[in-house]
Amino acid sequence: MNSTNRLARISLLTTFVLIGIGGFTRGSGSGYGCSDRWPLCEDGLLGGLLPRGEYHMVVEWLHRWVAAIVGILILSTAISIRKNFRNNQTALKLSFAAVVAVVVQALIGRGVVKADLDSDLVAIHLAISMVVIALLAVIAVLVSTNKNENLKATDTTGWSRLLALGAFGSYALLLLGAYVHNRYFSGWPLVNNQLKPDMSDQYTFVHYLHRFAAGLGIIYIAYLVSNTIKRHRPKNERLIVYLAAIAYGINVLLGAVHVFTEVSSSAVVTAHLLGACAVWVLLIASTSMARFGITLSKN
Repeated sequence: MNSTNRLARISLLTTFVLIGIGGFTRGSGSGYGCSDRWPLCEDGLLGGLLPRGEYHMVVEWLHRWVAAIVGILILSTAISIRKNFRNNQTALKLSFAAVVAVVVQALIGRGVVKADLDSDLVAIHLAISMVVIALLAVIAVLVSTNKNENLKATDTTGWSRLLALGAFGSYALLLLGAYVHNRYFSGWPLVNNQLKPDMSDQYTFVHYLHRFAAGLGIIYIAYLVSNTIKRHRPKNERLIVYLAAIAYGINVLLGAVHVFTEVSSSAVVTAHLLGACAVWVLLIASTSMARFGITLSKN
């Protein structure tokens, strides 16, 4: 594995961890643990560089500083790509986009704190974090050294579009869930134990869409799995689609647990978010592999 590829994968993994910490921060109610001071903590140790020994402050402090590490890693990845993959214009442009996106993400994170965790800003913050990790997934594929020259261009184009549709469907599903993540609706898989609940309330309507779309997603991802076999896709690509299907299935079950625990467990909230993120990243990675004819190195 080349050094740039290793750095891209580390950036991807660390961003995944950051999203998990962010989900736990929101689910545990720790988002305002450092009050409205940013990026330091209000009345923290060493002028706010370190937190006091308070649970919510420690969680929010950890979230902020892991975010800072992610920013450094993404910038380092972009510099490494410019140095070692100067001729790969797509990787160069995407690495620059990732740097810009993470700066925007930091500014919105500041806005979230200053606006007392406004729900719309929180949703935008999550949406951009998913864009950042998707860019890193594509970059990790592009700087992989194994290019498969045996793929048929016509088949690759059509297949990558099917994968992309699944990926962006998972993104939409994730955002629908994020919008109503802390609201409890009884019954599962039905909403309020009704096939067609009263949807005069916007949150009930969005939650209904979320569960309905999740059901459609089960059918579509099964279709993708079937097609990886029928189309004789490369082994690594098939594996990633299979992993996406497994992650999706587990996340559906986590959605049920989320309801049965009455949206009271921060651990379940975090696991459910990470499951959705994993599906999104895996489908984006498989789309990129199909589109560019690349298989990932095991080294």
